[in-house]
Amino acid sequence: MGAVVFRLALLLVVVLGSLSDLAEWPASVKIGTLLALNSTAGHTGMVAIQMAVDDINIRNSSFLNGTKLEIITANSNCSAFQGAASAMRLFEQNVVAIAGPQASVVAHFVAHMAAATQVPLVSASATDPTLSEYQFPFFLRLARSDRMQMEAVAGIISVYGWREVVAIYSDDDFGTNGVDTLGDALVGFGASIVFKAALDPAIDRTGISKILAGLAQMGTRIFVVHLQPAMGLTLFSEAYLLRMLDKGYVWIATEAIISTLDTIYLESNYVQATQGVIGTRSYVPKSPQLEAFATRWKKIAEEDGSGLIYSQYNAYDLYAYDSIWMIAYAVRKFLLNRGNFSFVSPTGFQANSGGGSDLAKLKILLEGQALLQDFLETSFEGVSGLVQLDKRGDPSDSAFQIVNMVGKGLRTVGYWTNATGCSTVEPGTNGSIKSDEQKLEDVIWPGGAVRVPRGWMVPKNGRPLVIGVPNKQGYKEFVDTALGPDNATVFHGFCIDVFQAALSYLPYTVPYSFQLYGNGTSTPSYDELVQKVVNKEYDAVVGDITITTKRAKIVDFTQPYTTSGLVVVVPLKKGATNHAWAFMRPFTPAMWFTTGAFFLFTGVVMWLLEHKKNRDFRGRPKKQVVTTLWFSFSTLFFAQREDVKSTLGRAVLIIWLFVVLIINSSYTASLTSILTVQQLMPTIQNIAGLVASNVPIGYQAGSFVEEYLLQLNVPRDRLVPLDSLSAYTAALQKGPKSGGVGAIVDELPYVQLFLSSECDFTIAGQQFTKSGWGFAFQKGSQLAIDMSTAILTLAENGELQRIHDTWLNGYDCGSQKVQIDSNELGLGTFWGLFLITGTASIICLFVYYTKMLLRYRRILKAQKEECSSPDNSIQDNSRRSSSFLRSFVTYVEESEVPKKHRNSSLKKKEGGGTGSSRREEDRSPDTNSGCSSSEAA
Repeated sequence: MGAVVFRLALLLVVVLGSLSDLAEWPASVKIGTLLALNSTAGHTGMVAIQMAVDDINIRNSSFLNGTKLEIITANSNCSAFQGAASAMRLFEQNVVAIAGPQASVVAHFVAHMAAATQVPLVSASATDPTLSEYQFPFFLRLARSDRMQMEAVAGIISVYGWREVVAIYSDDDFGTNGVDTLGDALVGFGASIVFKAALDPAIDRTGISKILAGLAQMGTRIFVVHLQPAMGLTLFSEAYLLRMLDKGYVWIATEAIISTLDTIYLESNYVQATQGVIGTRSYVPKSPQLEAFATRWKKIAEEDGSGLIYSQYNAYDLYAYDSIWMIAYAVRKFLLNRGNFSFVSPTGFQANSGGGSDLAKLKILLEGQALLQDFLETSFEGVSGLVQLDKRGDPSDSAFQIVNMVGKGLRTVGYWTNATGCSTVEPGTNGSIKSDEQKLEDVIWPGGAVRVPRGWMVPKNGRPLVIGVPNKQGYKEFVDTALGPDNATVFHGFCIDVFQAALSYLPYTVPYSFQLYGNGTSTPSYDELVQKVVNKEYDAVVGDITITTKRAKIVDFTQPYTTSGLVVVVPLKKGATNHAWAFMRPFTPAMWFTTGAFFLFTGVVMWLLEHKKNRDFRGRPKKQVVTTLWFSFSTLFFAQREDVKSTLGRAVLIIWLFVVLIINSSYTASLTSILTVQQLMPTIQNIAGLVASNVPIGYQAGSFVEEYLLQLNVPRDRLVPLDSLSAYTAALQKGPKSGGVGAIVDELPYVQLFLSSECDFTIAGQQFTKSGWGFAFQKGSQLAIDMSTAILTLAENGELQRIHDTWLNGYDCGSQKVQIDSNELGLGTFWGLFLITGTASIICLFVYYTKMLLRYRRILKAQKEECSSPDNSIQDNSRRSSSFLRSFVTYVEESEVPKKHRNSSLKKKEGGGTGSSRREEDRSPDTNSGCSSSEAA
């Protein structure tokens, strides 16, 4: 009974405490709204805010325990000045939070006021990324920052591989700061903004038309539009009149414009002007809350008499609705945990420092920091999805829809999130994971095109490209000029034909004009010619321009259209074939030494295998050495006269004779070639020998060869510039002693052309650098990329080789023009043969001595059984083990008498029985016999 009474008392205390808390909650809480009520976006945003207030005050009155949200409305009129004045009136009425501002330009000013009064701002549409800075701690927003949106735009550009874009934006906080973040995002994908078109916020149609006409003169066809809706739609209508929404153009719009495209079907001229536009808008997942909101919105739109509310809402309307609910959640948490709100007058301002102004008199929300923390900790499922802020007051996650304007509405072609990039998979599904392959659905581009635009072209009404062409005395096969029918200069040659053939594969027409650089009597500096592209005197350079590191740093080169590299050209000299040691030239010294060593090795192997059984390999030591040497070297001519008795010896000899046959044949062929065919040799063997010598070196004037040779520590006084092929011939024929040069260093294409008609010279050694020729364009030029693709096409279909053969294969000097290297045969050619014969010899020796060892052990065993006794067995075993090796060597050394000689010797003996005869047959043919053999050994 006592427990029941205690519980009832406890319950009464809790109820009374709750009633006490309810009594402490205020009857109403003032919140402000700061919107441009004279704009469509402001009007619809106010409708969404009022829907949320009704839901909290009427439909869910218990959410705030009966406390009402009192809305105080202020009109900013999209003006920073008027917005500041309206915000000050809100602060004067002690509002605890403000839903707004609507525009970024207003938000910058009011955010400073909010920081001073510690009253949170919750914006549904201000997207300026700089508002996330720490200097605006009381600025919160539900709209996605332009920093995230511009990363999504950069992701779209990277999917299609575009490298250059033009940004069109309003010259205010909203436009400027957003485009700056776009430039930062593009850098990560290797793209850039090549031009920024800033529009005055007060610009009219005529001003927009003039700016668009100027942009049409540029080659870039990718436009990113970051404008407020009214200005953006005006821009698209003017671009449509200027035929800038035809095929080849790409228009990417940000959310401010995209959010209105679903509602402009009543304006048919805007619908037609935005066909093919793509862009981003905030991704809103489907949910029951969103369906309920959509039903109520449609009903309100049908009842609206102003015509400002369309049946289709946008993301900013959803954010406006959720912003009121976020304020309600934060106020509820504050009232539950901290009690009521209180405002205090500021302190510390002096009258002479502005302390007497109206701004200085604004009261401060004493619990502002605590309320701000409640906002940052709030999380709920709203009509726009999960509503949750990070520590900077921005949405904790960002997802965008990528849409395409087709017909009278937008179609989704993909999604972008900061976690997955561009993808066709909707965020939140199982497939929304990071993928290296970024892709989107097929897009209908302006003009109804389905093929992805290249994003760059030469405008038809633009000035022709000015292309520099080197004008020098020689090498007319590469670049040359002639007078046409109308006395006009006609350009032709290998480089010119490749350039013009590549232009024919571009998907657009490129007007151009060639301009000669140089006086035609000397070779101009190619580095200075490339520098003129950097200085924008030329748009490109076409000719025999080598791609070097120094030049590639300042211009963009195309794919090389011909390979190149430095080689050494020297005069040919007669090979010395009549000197006393000419017969030694077919083999290198290492080859001669190895061959002789294997002759001796094979002779020794044959002696070891034949010495025991073959009388030809026995006798006095001097005789055996002479026989071995004679036998081994006579195999060179297959004239050996000694018989080979053993099977293993015959195996070694057969393999060795095969090796000798190959060596003889190779020597004969090489010597014949040296003495008859190959009688011409280069005077210098390679670049290393040239640098080490002190002879003068010629090079083509104006080329990079001079700088390269100086880097190899060649003195400048050894370098002789030459202007033409005829100068090459004259300098080489004179030689170093007569004022000429000992060698010329030049690129392979020039040398091939030179040697095609000059047969007294050759290439010494190998090509010692690798490079190529390309066409030079200004840094970042899209034309360089397209020309590279065209050059690859020429190479793949064989047209590039046909052009090469037309210009550079006019003469033929025969086989003499082929590069000459050393013709000596080295050890590398025959090491396989030496390995085979060496391995076979070692195996045969191993088999032979293994058999001898086994045979000798059987003989010892038989002797042991015959002569062993209990008294001397230990002594005999010790002696036999200590002298085994010597006795085995003696056994191998002794001659093995053939069987017919043994039988005849046995018959001559008069004494002796059968047992003694068997023992004599079994024992070794040494001088010791019977039981004393071990002791004698």
